Amino acid sequence: MERALTHECDRTTRREFLATISEPYHFIDSGLNHVYLIGIKYYKCNCGKVLADIPEIKQLLSLIARDLVEKSDALAPEEIRFLRKRLRKKQADFAKEIGVRPETLSRMETGDVHTNERTDKLIRLNYAFQSADLVLLDQIRKAMQEMLASWKPSTV
Repeated sequence: MERALTHECDRTTRREFLATISEPYHFIDSGLNHVYLIGIKYYKCNCGKVLADIPEIKQLLSLIARDLVEKSDALAPEEIRFLRKRLRKKQADFAKEIGVRPETLSRMETGDVHTNERTDKLIRLNYAFQSADLVLLDQIRKAMQEMLASWKPSTV
């Protein structure tokens, strides 16, 4: 079953391709420059436009967000913007939630300011709680249980 791909070009003026491991589809519409997909159909029009037929796009974007939250290195500027946009938050509202000024968040999203570890972790936790991703919430619950189980009373 072909999904409706909206574009001015006629179906007869586009060529169909299948994204493979050797020639993946660069999913730039995600807002992330390092996302490549395999196993999807995409079309190239004579006008130069490229259209992708991505099934379950909401689920795909949620999985990308989960991978970003779980990764061990710092969030890149475009990744911070991606997570904020997945929550459908304006910069001013998201900035308030993570305890920075809107101008600072804007600079973090453009790469003009580096995010410190505290803010990076708050962005991830904020996303996990607000997205209600059950996998992420379960990981947080387990980490909290481990932390609380290892608690030792002070010796003051």
